[in-house]
Amino acid sequence: MSEETTYVGIRGEWQDLLKPFADKPPGLEHLQPLCGKFIIILDRTNELTMQQSALSANRQAISKELRQLMSDGQRYAAVLRRALKAHFGPRAEELTAFKLQPFRGRKVKAELAVKAKDTGVEKPASDAEGATSAADPSDR
Repeated sequence: MSEETTYVGIRGEWQDLLKPFADKPPGLEHLQPLCGKFIIILDRTNELTMQQSALSANRQAISKELRQLMSDGQRYAAVLRRALKAHFGPRAEELTAFKLQPFRGRKVKAELAVKAKDTGVEKPASDAEGATSAADPSDR
């Protein structure tokens, strides 16, 4: 007995098992009702396999269409967001109704200034001042 694990392989083994019964060998008449039921099961598995293949192909087509629609939707959403900002203005609080963040100014520089005060870091002297003093001939 083989150790076939795929449905295709198992169904192939079943068909090979049924082939000799087609000739109605003598002495095995009592197994004919079992063979009839077994043939019904084999036919049904073949039908279900064909349905499964059709659904797989259909699923692939649906997935392809869904990917295309998602891409188109992303583009349209970006256009709508831009149009809303153009209509209301980038700072309008009405944008929040559309789940858009209005521009409220930059906070980064203020945070950096606070950090600089906390750490005691001073502004470095400009390079232009250092360059003029080094280039001054009177210091020589």
